[in-house]
Amino acid sequence: MNGKEKDAAVERPEDMMREVPETETGQPEETMEEAVPEESAGEQPPAEAFPVIIAGLEERNRELASALAAARADFFNYRKRIERDRQWERIMAGEEKAMEFLPVLDNLDRALSAGETSDSAGILQGVTMVRRQFLSVLESMGVEQIPTVGTPFSPEVHEALAAEMTDDPEKNGIVTEEILSGYRTRERVLRPAKVKVASCVRNETE
Repeated sequence: MNGKEKDAAVERPEDMMREVPETETGQPEETMEEAVPEESAGEQPPAEAFPVIIAGLEERNRELASALAAARADFFNYRKRIERDRQWERIMAGEEKAMEFLPVLDNLDRALSAGETSDSAGILQGVTMVRRQFLSVLESMGVEQIPTVGTPFSPEVHEALAAEMTDDPEKNGIVTEEILSGYRTRERVLRPAKVKVASCVRNETE
């Protein structure tokens, strides 16, 4: 073996370093693989952090439960409001219909007043029956006639058109005559009764 063959047989350090593939940082691949941690499974929080996480989840659960209860309460109130509005609309519709009957009752009352001075007993009886029927219809709709004669005057249901003088203090403020009938429902007065009210006048010598 000559000198050239001996040199070829002996590997030089430069050739050994060239055989190992290097990365961009200049370190061998095997060294870099050992330095990179495995992240495929994901990072796990430390054990002492679990109570904090659980407390946060429980607080969030309570917030969602409270929001759900509030939404249910709002929906329940909404349904009650809608039902109340519908009921009020039905009441108002009934009152409007009742208002249409009032002029008819007024005409019947006038006919009855005129019939008392005539001999038309049959006409008077027929008109009386019609008036009763109308009052029955009004009562079925929740409308009633306001009491007048003999009752104390009330500005809520009565409208005084005239005063009748009296010397009896006990009759002061008592309705003595009904000029025009009034009607009301449970909720409000449709029309106040127009009446004459007794007024007591004391003598100056008393």
